Amino acid sequence: MLEDRESLWFRVLSARYGVEEGRLRGGGHEASDWWRVVSSLGRELSFSDHVSRYVGNGRNTLFWSDVWWGGVSFRVRFSRLFNLSVFKEESVFEMSQLGWGEGGEAWRWRRRLFVWEEEMVGELILLLGNVSLQVTREDKWLWSLEDSKAFSVRSLYNFLTLQPPAELPDDASSIWHKDVPLKVVLFAWRLFRDRLPTKDNLLRQGVIHFDSRLCVAGCGTVETSHHLFLHCNFFGTVWHSIYSWFGISVANPFYVSDHFHQFGFCGGLARRRCSILQVIWFATVWEIWKERNNRLFKGKECPVFQVVDRIKSISYMWLKAKYVTLPLNLHGWWLSPFTMLGIG
Repeated sequence: MLEDRESLWFRVLSARYGVEEGRLRGGGHEASDWWRVVSSLGRELSFSDHVSRYVGNGRNTLFWSDVWWGGVSFRVRFSRLFNLSVFKEESVFEMSQLGWGEGGEAWRWRRRLFVWEEEMVGELILLLGNVSLQVTREDKWLWSLEDSKAFSVRSLYNFLTLQPPAELPDDASSIWHKDVPLKVVLFAWRLFRDRLPTKDNLLRQGVIHFDSRLCVAGCGTVETSHHLFLHCNFFGTVWHSIYSWFGISVANPFYVSDHFHQFGFCGGLARRRCSILQVIWFATVWEIWKERNNRLFKGKECPVFQVVDRIKSISYMWLKAKYVTLPLNLHGWWLSPFTMLGIG
């Protein structure tokens, strides 16, 4: 339905939603629920991880945008060349007909290439030297969960239902903390399952280009959840400031879920202390995420001490309703939270 441009469904949907970069538009909020689900299948990790593209004659496979050679689309791998190319929506067959060898007509650019860009073209031509189209065969999708390679709802259902539950900290009930706002708890729940729109996840879903995958703090590392919330040169310093606030020294583990468990017990085994530390942990990851988004979408940057001050402030507000011994204002909140609550 999505591939055959001569089919009735393709013509109806293209008339209703339009075509962009050779593919049917998703339609956004104006689309029907049914079409939003169908058009988003290619971006769902549980679906796309088990789909591969078989290229026959190349007529129904987009040269730049589809993943058909090398495990990643040329649009991502050679994003610079894609942006400069005159032919952005052509199929594999059309690019082959234009000529994708050295000096071929397929390589027409909006401006003269720099030397390093020409080297990228040479790398791409070298990859295409191993491609052999089969004019008598149609392009098709292959589904790895069926021996026949044809998609079935049954195989997808069986795969999803047989997956082991995501690993959580030992004390999983502490994730649903009654002193923390529900939206923050749900945010942490997504964080534990690596379902936040971090750049590595957006890249896998084809939302951003390969060149945009690096951490917003400018540290030169790919933005994953573990890097962003624990090991980034900037955001990792936030945790060091929090540890200094408690008067302790702790090495961060690699995984976020391990850090949650470790942090909750760094003040001892007393339940009251663990609960307070968990609240502060939620406040810290929440403020790190907000600072990340401010840098990414608004271009605003705050120094570490201001981020830490905000963490102390919202921790104070969340704990105030439960611990009436807290003062009426933030004066003295620089002290250890245990000292403030009289349980040091």
